Amino acid sequence: MSELRTRAVLIGSLVDIGGTFIAGSLLIAAVATATGATTPEQLARTLDAAPSLQLATLALGLLMTLVGAYVAARLAPGAERMHAFAVGVIATLIGFSSVFASPGSSPFWSQAAGLILTVPAAFAGGEIRRAQARQGRKAP
Repeated sequence: MSELRTRAVLIGSLVDIGGTFIAGSLLIAAVATATGATTPEQLARTLDAAPSLQLATLALGLLMTLVGAYVAARLAPGAERMHAFAVGVIATLIGFSSVFASPGSSPFWSQAAGLILTVPAAFAGGEIRRAQARQGRKAP
């Protein structure tokens, strides 16, 4: 079994967290602009009333977890799964702490889906990298 490369996991986790923050902020800004929401309360009401926006936010977070896990896997050749999984665990722990810190911040289904799907999204990122690495080895 190979060693866990802390640097790879940290960079992958930072890509996940930073990417989620940036992409989420852009999505929120776009929603605020499109709806004319001028206060955080108006924006929260808009988001709470639109399951499609909640789903988009969930998908965005999972996509960024996939990307962060991919980055970690790329930085750890030969141990892609382990490093992708580590990014998923860190993201899940952050998700749990967020849910416990503000339990009513989003609907239960969204919080539950995020917690349940984070590790599989990270696994997918690691598997994408593994498949690419196998393709690279097969190339002439």
